[in-house]
Amino acid sequence: MSSILDDQLRLMALKQYGLIKSIKTPDISKADLILILKNTENETIKQLAAEKILKETNIYDLYKADLELILKNTENETIKQLATEKIQYLNAHPRLGWAGSLARANRLGSFHSESTKD
Repeated sequence: MSSILDDQLRLMALKQYGLIKSIKTPDISKADLILILKNTENETIKQLAAEKILKETNIYDLYKADLELILKNTENETIKQLATEKIQYLNAHPRLGWAGSLARANRLGSFHSESTKD
């Protein structure tokens, strides 16, 4: 419940600042961009948010679900093509996907536990 309220408050703050202005802010988070993408009907705003997610988010930080959300929420063929290419890339390189993320996290955790032993 608190996460829904947090999202609503963040969206209200983004709207008050201006969605386009927020999207153009260099340090806007991927979470905020996805929130905007999910909660606007304006195609121009959806396109700007999707484009920024695709172009400025490292492929290692994108999830297939994020890319599928972009495909579902935009009409722009160029953006759809880019999202599809990134999905194909993630599918061709499963180590970059969800299982790979878990493996990397577990590996980093084991390094941390080894380095903290006395």
